[in-house]
Amino acid sequence: MKLDKNLEIRNLLLDKIERGEWRPGAKLPGARQLAGEVGCCFTHLQSVLESLVQQGILLSVPRSGTYVRENWEKRLLQGTLRLHRAAPEDCTRQVYSAPISQEHPELRLTWKFDRAVYEIQVSHYLLGHHSQYLDLGPIFRKLYPDPSAFFPAPFRQFLVNGKLCGIPLLFSPRIIAYNRELFKQCGVELPRPGWSWEEFIACIRQLRSKLPAERVFPFNHALYEFYPIAARFGGRIIEPDQPDPVRIDAPEMLRGLDHYLMLRDLLGPEEGPVNYTDVALRITTREQLAHELTRENFARIGGVELPMPDNGCDVNVQAAELLCVRNECADLAQAERLIEFLLSEPMQDRIGQSRYGIPVRRSSAAFSMNPYESTDALFLQEMEKPAAGYNLFTPEFYTIVDRSCNLFNRQSREEAVRTVRELGATLRFLTRIGE
Repeated sequence: MKLDKNLEIRNLLLDKIERGEWRPGAKLPGARQLAGEVGCCFTHLQSVLESLVQQGILLSVPRSGTYVRENWEKRLLQGTLRLHRAAPEDCTRQVYSAPISQEHPELRLTWKFDRAVYEIQVSHYLLGHHSQYLDLGPIFRKLYPDPSAFFPAPFRQFLVNGKLCGIPLLFSPRIIAYNRELFKQCGVELPRPGWSWEEFIACIRQLRSKLPAERVFPFNHALYEFYPIAARFGGRIIEPDQPDPVRIDAPEMLRGLDHYLMLRDLLGPEEGPVNYTDVALRITTREQLAHELTRENFARIGGVELPMPDNGCDVNVQAAELLCVRNECADLAQAERLIEFLLSEPMQDRIGQSRYGIPVRRSSAAFSMNPYESTDALFLQEMEKPAAGYNLFTPEFYTIVDRSCNLFNRQSREEAVRTVRELGATLRFLTRIGE
C-alpha cells in the first residue's frame, strides 16, 4: 500500500517531535524552508501543519510562527498505534513494529504519546481501564465464527460483563526461573518440581547466606508480583459472583500477605541495583525471559512452579498482551483489518518463532514451545491450570489496589494487615455507591 503524501509528511514531522529534535515550545523553521528540508511542495506541508495545529500538536501564532505545544504527548491522533512501555523497543520492533509497518503503513507506531487509537496493552492495566476501550467481541465473532483455532482461556479473562475489552495476541503463565550456575556456586540444591512453600523459604535462607538480597530473589512491590503468590494461598482481590465480592481482606489473602512479607523480611534490604540475568530466583513470564536473556543465558535457566503452601490453591495468574481499540476510533474497518492481521496465521507464527510469549492461535504455539525443553514443558503445564483473575474492572479500583499494594509491601506486617482491612472497607463502600 502506497502511503498518502500528507501522512508521510505528518510522520516525518512527528518523528522530529518524538525524537526530541523539536522540544515543547520550540519554534519550527519557516514553512518554505521546512518544505525544502522535508522534500515536499509548500502546499502539502502547509496542509499538514494546519492539520497538526487543529489536532493540538502544534500552535500557530500570528506574525510569529509555528511552535510545538506543551503536553503534545497527551493528544490522541487517529491512525496511531502505541506499544506498551513495559517491553523494550528491540523486542516490540521484532515482534510487532516491523510486520505492522509493512502490512499497515498507514498506521503510525509510537512510544511517546500517552494514548493512541490502537494500543497493545498488558492485562492488569487493561482490566482496570476497560471502559476506555471498545467492545471487540462483534469484530472477533465476525472474523472467526468458529473460534476453535484459538486458546479460549486468554479470551475469557478479558470478557467484562459480556464485553471483550481487548484481543489477546500472546499470553504466558507465571513461573519461577532459577539460575543453575548460581545454585551450583552456592552449593544449594536445585528446586524440585511441585516444591512447597517451606522448601522455597529454606532455599531462600541458604542462598541469602551466600548472596546479597538483590541476587537471591528481587522483591517487587508491584501488584503483578504480589498477587501470583497470594493467589497460591487462595487469596483473591475481587470475586464478582460472590455475595460479598470484595475478597482482598479475606483470611486467605491475609495469609498470603503475611507470608509474602515474611519473605521480604527474610531477604532484607537490597544493597544495589537488580540485574535480572544474574539472580538466583525470580517470578517471570515467557515474555520477560525472551527479552532479558540471550540464547546462551537461557541455557543456564531452569524453571519450577510457584511454591505451593499447605492447603493452597494450584492456580496461575497469567500475563497477556492485547490489542485494544479506544472508544474514539473513527475507522472500525481499519480496526477490523488490524485485528485480522494480528490474529492471522503468518503473524501468529512470527510471534511463536520469536519465542516472545505464547501465541493465542493454537497451531502457532508449536513454534514457540519445545516440549522436550524443561522450561517450555513447564510453561505448557502451567498454561492449563485455572487462572486467578485480578477482576479490577474500574480505573478507580485498579489505582487504589495498585497503590495500596506498593504501600503495604513497605509496611510492617501488622501495619500491612490494617492497611488491607481499610482497603477492603474502601472497596466495599465504592461497590455500594456504584450499584
